[in-house]
Amino acid sequence: MTVGASLGQDSINKGLMSGLFGALMVLVFMVIYYRLSGVIADLALALNILFLFAGLAMLGATLTLPGIAGIILSIGMAVDANVLIFERMREEFVLGKSARSGVDIGFGKAFSSIVDSQVTTLITALALFLFGTGPIKGFAITLSLGIIFNLFAVLFCTRLAYDWMFSSRKLHELKFMQFVRKPNFDFMGVKKIAFTASALLVIFGTVSFVEILLGQANLGVDFSGGSLLQYKADQPFQLKPIRDALKNGDFGSVDLQQVTGENRLIVKVKKTEETVGHLGDEITAVLAKQQGNTFVLESQSEIGSSVSNVLRNKAIEAIVISLIGVLLYLAIRFDFSFGLAAAAATFHDVLVVLGICWILDVEVNLLLVTALLTLAGYSLNDSVVVFDRIRENMGRFHEKDFNEIINISINDTLGRSMVTSLTTSLVLFALFFFGGSAIHDFSFALLAGVIVGTYSSVFIASPLLSLKKR
Repeated sequence: MTVGASLGQDSINKGLMSGLFGALMVLVFMVIYYRLSGVIADLALALNILFLFAGLAMLGATLTLPGIAGIILSIGMAVDANVLIFERMREEFVLGKSARSGVDIGFGKAFSSIVDSQVTTLITALALFLFGTGPIKGFAITLSLGIIFNLFAVLFCTRLAYDWMFSSRKLHELKFMQFVRKPNFDFMGVKKIAFTASALLVIFGTVSFVEILLGQANLGVDFSGGSLLQYKADQPFQLKPIRDALKNGDFGSVDLQQVTGENRLIVKVKKTEETVGHLGDEITAVLAKQQGNTFVLESQSEIGSSVSNVLRNKAIEAIVISLIGVLLYLAIRFDFSFGLAAAAATFHDVLVVLGICWILDVEVNLLLVTALLTLAGYSLNDSVVVFDRIRENMGRFHEKDFNEIINISINDTLGRSMVTSLTTSLVLFALFFFGGSAIHDFSFALLAGVIVGTYSSVFIASPLLSLKKR
């Protein structure tokens, strides 16, 4: 099985190394912010990643950028699960509970939030696997494995570490840092402003979506069609000098793939032979200038628009079906209005980021679609955590107005939202600055998605619930 692919191995390696550097920054942050508990969380995260790579190896999967995207989201959700537990512990320590009591209650109260957020994302991943194409299936496989191993690492291994320290009398007190102490912002007071701003952004996103459907946006070769050329080299080669050489020529968007062990190079260009002329001869001339190697053109074919349409339609179908599945799950676990609010917030986030990319003329390709799928999973996870707290507070504060309950719930989870957004952004910043030009747009879309997703869970998803009469 191959877990999707559209980039050269050098880009994959850069993406993996920069992602690992970002993950290292997350590990350091967790130790600084949560101290001993951060060390425990880091061990659980390392165990989760180890299980994930072992699972991919057992499936014979090839690690590609969609797979890396799945790993990034898995890391974000693993960190978030630990943060949920720690923030619950913090609340108990403020009430004067002992370390053992705080840990027990923290795990108990965070359990439903963790399960709900992970299961909704798992539903998304399963829908993407069943109805998506190659790269989307690869993303879904990696994300599904990450979620399953994450639940085991956080709920079992992390708890086991605490129980061992308590039984051996090595743990007497837990201390955490805190960004915001007892926040009391009136989020519901600005919901009209937030709804207006979001409506404008969604309009831009809808226009961009229509432009993409009409084929008038900056579409990559995956969606616009183009030419595919396959070369055979007489000895091993590196992709970076070839990519740099082709970038200097007038070939437009070029994707390179290296067939490992066969000295073959696959070149995908977003232009057809009819519009470019002797495209194969021109690229062959560029490759002939590569020192110490000879490239022979083995085949040249056109990537038709019908294939591009299938890829586009399958991506849209997978996203819609996954959201329907999530809506049904949330309707069963919470209320139908919660499912609608989560689906609306997810659509909002995807359209807003798509609109931003369209305004900035970012190329729309399967990597960008993978980024949007990652964003959808992140957005759902973020919204469900806040929803879980709203449901809990509805049971605690019967006498309070629903708007006030939503405000209290958002403030209760604000510290967790800030830490999760920061840790996920650390990984994405590393990808953006050190991952290379081939995944620059991909990491930019994810960074924009984290910002938009955090904003929507606070200012859009939860306030939407207030439109429903209690």
